[in-house]
Amino acid sequence: MNLIALIKERAKYYKCLACSQALTDCEVKLLNESEGHCTVEVTCANCGVSFVAVLLLKKPKHPEGLPKVAAEGPISGDELLDVHQRLQDFRGSLRELLRVRGGR
Repeated sequence: MNLIALIKERAKYYKCLACSQALTDCEVKLLNESEGHCTVEVTCANCGVSFVAVLLLKKPKHPEGLPKVAAEGPISGDELLDVHQRLQDFRGSLRELLRVRGGR
């Protein structure tokens, strides 16, 4: 999804500064884009008022895509039961619980 499409999709959650209607179907024009932020002109589809907004852009936490575990799909019922059984029998601190096997 390109930046303008993303902004238009999210705009429906915000209200126009002039008429207080949702910015659904607003027009968005990219005025400037630089590292970390962009400047856009937004025109309300309801009343036609235009305003300029500066949006901060966050970098994705995982630039190469989803972490390997998340890419493997949702947790299965069997995996959830395994975790439940391990926690049920575990006696120790949270630090010990989270310690990765293999001496870490």
